[in-house]
Amino acid sequence: MLRRTFRLPDGTIADFDVVRNGDFVTVAAFTKNKEAILVRQFRPGPEIELLSFPEGYIDPKELPETAARRELEEETGYRAGKIIFQKIFRRAYSTETRTCLLALDCEKITDQQLDTTEFIDVQLYSLSDFKKLLADPGDQQLTTVDSGYLALNYLNW
Repeated sequence: MLRRTFRLPDGTIADFDVVRNGDFVTVAAFTKNKEAILVRQFRPGPEIELLSFPEGYIDPKELPETAARRELEEETGYRAGKIIFQKIFRRAYSTETRTCLLALDCEKITDQQLDTTEFIDVQLYSLSDFKKLLADPGDQQLTTVDSGYLALNYLNW
């Protein structure tokens, strides 16, 4: 956590708490059959399992595309045929950036290669079921809705 002081537009000085965090990627991944590749895993912040596209930190001196390919393969065992940059998101009270990339023509090539603290359940969703999930995640706790809509818009699906 960082404490930062800023002069506001009206001249007032104010302190803000800012979360210090590393940059990461979100990989909106789809198989050749247009199935969305999602992962369900326990998340310590909210202390529940959440559903998302594969995500992970960008290592120092690593390009976002390289991180996306690595995270996709480690978390799911899938390799992308093509990676397309989508967008960079910034949070209001954090130092991190989240780079969203689209992974197409993904094929299962290996088993997951998880860290000792990762327990990830890979779930495939048909395109129609994925669209329903985006519109109304219900109790699924989908955290990467924005990446899903970016991908579908780009692909005109």
